[in-house]
Amino acid sequence: MDVLIFSCRARVAGFFRQKKELRVLLLAVGIVLAGVYSWLFSYLLKLAHDGGTITQSPGQVLEYANLLLLAVIILKGFFPAYVPKAEVIQRIYPIRPLQKFWTELIVELVSPFYFIVLNFLFLLFLMAPEYTLAHLLQSVLVLLTAHVTLRTLQVFVERKVRWHHSYFYMAAVMAASFVALQARVPMFRPSSEWLLLVVHMAALGFFITANYFLERAANEPRRKVVSYSSTARRSLSWRLFKNHQLAKQMLLFGLVFKAIILALDATAYMRKGEHIFDQILSLWMFVGPLVVFSYVFNNVWGFYRNLWLTIERSSGSYKDFIKASLMPLRVPLLMDAVLTFLYVTFFNHESALFIVLMYIAAILLLTPIGIIASIVSPKAVKGGIFSFSAKTSYLYSFISIALFSMLFLPRIHPLLYLLYPLLIGGALFALVAVLKEYPTYKHKLFEALYKVEA
Repeated sequence: MDVLIFSCRARVAGFFRQKKELRVLLLAVGIVLAGVYSWLFSYLLKLAHDGGTITQSPGQVLEYANLLLLAVIILKGFFPAYVPKAEVIQRIYPIRPLQKFWTELIVELVSPFYFIVLNFLFLLFLMAPEYTLAHLLQSVLVLLTAHVTLRTLQVFVERKVRWHHSYFYMAAVMAASFVALQARVPMFRPSSEWLLLVVHMAALGFFITANYFLERAANEPRRKVVSYSSTARRSLSWRLFKNHQLAKQMLLFGLVFKAIILALDATAYMRKGEHIFDQILSLWMFVGPLVVFSYVFNNVWGFYRNLWLTIERSSGSYKDFIKASLMPLRVPLLMDAVLTFLYVTFFNHESALFIVLMYIAAILLLTPIGIIASIVSPKAVKGGIFSFSAKTSYLYSFISIALFSMLFLPRIHPLLYLLYPLLIGGALFALVAVLKEYPTYKHKLFEALYKVEA
C-alpha cells in the first residue's frame, strides 16, 4: 500500500512539475469539454426518451457513448503518435510481480485523461435521468476494459512474447473466458440488470488476469536505455517500422486505402442496412491483411536488406532467420488488426465469426507465402512510393491474392472451412521445402539486393 500511495503521489506531482500553468489550463479545458459532451449526450437521451427527432432509443444512445469511450481510450495510445507503456516501478526494485502489476495498473489510471473521462460520466449521470447508477458502473467497467486492452496491445508492441511459455497459455485461457462471457451480451451494450453487471465484472477480472499472465510471458525489455533516442524504450519492431521511411509510407498508404474501403461499407450499412461487400465480393479482400503483405512483406528483404545481411553473417540459423522475417511485420499487422477490429465491432456484427476466422487463417497463410516470396523472388527496392518500379514480385502477389481469395469460400457453405487447414498446411510445407534449399537461394538474394547497384 505504501508503494501504491507513493507512486500515485509521484505521478500526480509529475504531471504538474513542468509548465504547471499550461497543464492546469489544459486540465480545465478538458473538464469544460467533459461538461459539454455530457450535456450533449443527456440532450440526445432526452430526445430518444421523448421520441423526438432522432430514431435511436435511449439504450442505443448509451451504447454509442460506451463505444466512443472504448475507441477513444484504445486509439489514444497509437494516434497521433504511439505512447509507450509507463514503467512506474523500475525493474531493479525488489517487489513481487503481482504487486508490481497491480501498482502499475492503478497508477496508470491516475492521469488527467481518465480524470476528465470520469467527469464526463459523472456529469452525464447527474444530467440525464435515463443514465442510472447501473449504467454509470457499466461505463466504468467499459473504461477499465479499454485500458486493459490498450495495455495488452502495448505489451505486444514493446515486448517479445514467449509464445510457448506456460504463462502465455494461461493468458490465452483467461482471454478466451473473457470473450466467452462477452459473446452474447457485450459490455458496451447498456443494461439495468445488476446480475448482468456482476457477469461483466467477472469478465473484466478474467481479462485483467490474462493481461497479468501476458506480461509474465513477455521477456523483459533491454535494460540499456539510450538517452538521446526518442524511441529507445520502444521495441525493435516499432523502430523497424518507424525508421524505414519507404516501408512506412507504403504501409500507411495501404492501410489508409483499406480504411476508405471499410468506411464506404460502413456508410452503406448505416444508410441502407446492406454491406457493399455482399454486392461486390472482390472487396472482401480488403477486410483481411492482404495489403500488408502485397505492399511490403512479400519482399521483406528487399526493404530490410541490411537486417537480412546481419542475420546471415551472424548466425545464419533458420530460427533466427524466421524471427527476423517476422520482426518488421508485428507493428503493421497490429495496426491492420486494430483497424479490422474496429470495423467488426461497430459495423459488421453479423459476419464477426467469419471475419475473425478468416483473418487468423490469412495471417497463418500469407506469412509463409511472404517469406517464400522474399527468398525465391526478391526485388531490389528503388524509387519512392509512387515510382513505377516493382516493390514486390508480381507472380507472388497474384499467388497471394489467389490463395487469400480461397479463404472466402466458407461464405458459400460452412463446410468449406475445412479448406483452411489444408491451405495453411500447404503453405507451411512449401516454406519448409524452400528453407531446405535456402543455401542455394541466398546467393541469388545477395545478387538481387546488392549486386544490382554495381
